[in-house]
Amino acid sequence: MRRFKTAAGWAALAAGCLLASAVALAAPEGETQKTESQKGISELNADTVEYNVKTGQMKAEGNVVIHYDGGVVTGASAAYNTKTSTGMMTGGVVADKEDMHLDCDRIELVSKTKMRAIGNVHGWQKDKRVDAPIVEYDNEEGYACLPEGGSLSAAEGTFTADYMEGWTKTEHAKGVGNAHIISPPRDFEGGGDEAEYFGKETGKLVLTGHAWAVQENNTLKSGRLTVFLKDRSNTETVTNEEGKEEQ
Repeated sequence: MRRFKTAAGWAALAAGCLLASAVALAAPEGETQKTESQKGISELNADTVEYNVKTGQMKAEGNVVIHYDGGVVTGASAAYNTKTSTGMMTGGVVADKEDMHLDCDRIELVSKTKMRAIGNVHGWQKDKRVDAPIVEYDNEEGYACLPEGGSLSAAEGTFTADYMEGWTKTEHAKGVGNAHIISPPRDFEGGGDEAEYFGKETGKLVLTGHAWAVQENNTLKSGRLTVFLKDRSNTETVTNEEGKEEQ
């Protein structure tokens, strides 16, 4: 097995893999925005390593292991281009750092700030978990997207939909298509064609399109239903011609 060290190329690839785990689980900003001086030097172990100085293209094959900033990423093969800041790691990718974990079929670095985890994506940190076919993330914007839907869960509950997107800095999330929210601590369950949650602002949940919600012995149905989850006594419903409220 060959060992290869660099402070740039493989560091970026490893950072992207670890970043996928962190941001998908809404990690604190401090975890994903360290300066280069704060980051650890990367180290790559693989059966074979190729590097073209002229093109900036690196390639590693066989039992790839990348150590970076206290984390470890493994896979069957990896590639990274220092000039374009793009790369990929494939073959049962597993990333671990402290209490964060991510596994998927493939990781792609689209640019310095954009990445995607593809195929059987499963990640968790403490009580937070994400499960999806694809997770895309823009670190600069703090924006995550699950284009083929999935599930986000934590101690407070589980949020699923056919399409999901979220903004980590504002704790704002949106689900489109068969949106469903379950929160056992609040004894709450609801759903609709779409669901949008404003966590950092008011804890407001807006359900639209065949919206419904159940809490304790109360059932609400409406074309548009707004629930303030941070205040169990404050529930607002807005009905249209098809909407009705049942309690």
